[in-house]
Amino acid sequence: MSRRVRQFLLSGSVAVTVSIIAILFYALPSVGRNLPFLQRLGDYAIHLNILANPSTLGLVNAPSYDEPNPNLALIDIDDSSIGNTAAGLTAWPFPRAVYGKLLTRLAKANVKVVAFDVNFLEDNVGDDVFADGLRKVNAALAFQITTSSTGNLGILPVVPTLAHAAKAVGYSTVDTPGGFVIGQPPAITARGANGVSKRYNSIAVAATQLFIGHAIPIRQLPTVDGRFILLPPHVEARQAISERAGSQKLSTDFAGGGRLSFADAMTIPIDQLRIFAKNRLIFIGSTAQAQGDRVSTPIGIIGGVYVNLRLVDQLLTNTFVHPAPPVVDIALMILLPLLTALIIVTVRPLVAVLATLGILLAFIEINAALFVYKLIWLDLMHTAGAIAMSSAALIAVRVVREGAERRQVTNLFGMHVSPAVVQEILKSEDPESSLALTGKRVKATVFYSDIRGFTAMSETMSPEAIYGQLNEYFEEMCKLIFDHGGYVDKFIGDCVMAVFSAPYQTPDDALKAVRSAVAQQSRIDDLVERWKETDKKIFTVGMGINTGELVMGNLGSSSRMNYTVIGDTVNTAARLYNVAKGGQIIISQSTYDEVKDFVEVEELEPVSVKGKVEPIRIYQVLAMKDSSSQT
Repeated sequence: MSRRVRQFLLSGSVAVTVSIIAILFYALPSVGRNLPFLQRLGDYAIHLNILANPSTLGLVNAPSYDEPNPNLALIDIDDSSIGNTAAGLTAWPFPRAVYGKLLTRLAKANVKVVAFDVNFLEDNVGDDVFADGLRKVNAALAFQITTSSTGNLGILPVVPTLAHAAKAVGYSTVDTPGGFVIGQPPAITARGANGVSKRYNSIAVAATQLFIGHAIPIRQLPTVDGRFILLPPHVEARQAISERAGSQKLSTDFAGGGRLSFADAMTIPIDQLRIFAKNRLIFIGSTAQAQGDRVSTPIGIIGGVYVNLRLVDQLLTNTFVHPAPPVVDIALMILLPLLTALIIVTVRPLVAVLATLGILLAFIEINAALFVYKLIWLDLMHTAGAIAMSSAALIAVRVVREGAERRQVTNLFGMHVSPAVVQEILKSEDPESSLALTGKRVKATVFYSDIRGFTAMSETMSPEAIYGQLNEYFEEMCKLIFDHGGYVDKFIGDCVMAVFSAPYQTPDDALKAVRSAVAQQSRIDDLVERWKETDKKIFTVGMGINTGELVMGNLGSSSRMNYTVIGDTVNTAARLYNVAKGGQIIISQSTYDEVKDFVEVEELEPVSVKGKVEPIRIYQVLAMKDSSSQT
């Protein structure tokens, strides 16, 4: 199995593992899609903010969800209405007869439906007047849902006198989490006063059905866990909270939706009220601070009655958030992490990080665009989390793996070249360029050594014995070369070629080469004594050293190359080791000029070198002047 295939399998396994974790979080009721309280809060909050401000993600020409619905309006029990004696209003709660009088006015104004987001749970004076007003219009009243200690739902019903006079009833509050962030259940099953469980509609659904004149197929509408995902409130809902400066009169040219204070609804002429109310569904609810009917949304706190108005608006306009099928979400949780795994394996780390970040941002942008333009809701939190977690895990795995591979390369490559060369390649920003088939001209010292009489010796030895003794010899020689800052360029049969030094040159490269040669001859003497005791063949080694300019770099083809040196300096060093007898270290004039203050030498007869007109002066190294510096 190839290295690349192993990497794909490992990365794929990591990505799939992360995907499985994300899917479990997505599916488990305790932390995933079905939890009523924390149900994908990240998705809701982000999406609702995007719907209100699509420009935050660069989404242009987005559809507006702020257009007022001309079929809807609000009569607001606001701060200016409570205690407004001019309108015949008292402190809260208002006498029940007040509502009857308002309904009578609305009936004359040709209102189509009136829905109360106010609870009437106990008998009170004036209920008969209120009931008489309810009979004059299509009215829907609200009741409360309660939750027992065992989690069972029950109801606090509307006063029977009023309930019988109204055309419909529906719950306005639920003792379970709900709101813009979580979503609103359009219908729930609860236990009535008689102890029998029954399906109840919300006040919004009840009022909408009265307005359109037929039942709504709730079970066929798109919901998440039985809840409608509410769109952000209209602009007027947010404005209403900041408009706490008295009553708001209507002009005769009023058209489309809007809000009217309760006090004004009781006092303005019927013809003006008719402009406001005719053929509309009007909610009556409170935004007064003292009532505390507030709900939190991602874009601010608004009156609770606007939640019902928004839900009615969505029901009337058939505007719903459509959750993607779970199979689509799960497929994305698997495929996108796998895509990031493929990228991380195939490209450079920096590019992989940028590409992964690009995938994550692109998914968020596409997710937001689908939500804003089509109201299609793909899972954001779990899928984006899977991409991020998978990428982080894969990058960590890659860092660990490449660290191990670097160490392995260092160990393996270091057997052939200087550790400095290895580090130069590994730390390069572009390893390929560091291994390019190019060279550079430098000054360096070249060392050759050759076993004398090896051919004749090998004729009397088995191949296993030859390889065993040569490897023992090479092991000791290479160690000394590395210890003195050189690197082994190549083995040529029983010959060792080394260079001092690469890729960085130092002023004492020639001295290091000579000291290494002296140390090698000393170690060879030790080996010979050991080999005599085990009846192994013994031999001597001739060595040649030359210093000068040469070309250093990668030589070969794109499929196979060697880090080596070429040039006249190399050729001269090769000539010198051929001149050296067993046990001799021969250095050139150029090398001698570099080390003459540190070595004792004997000048030999000049030798002719191919390509040179004049013979070159050579010297035999006898010993180091500073014996303490030898290794």
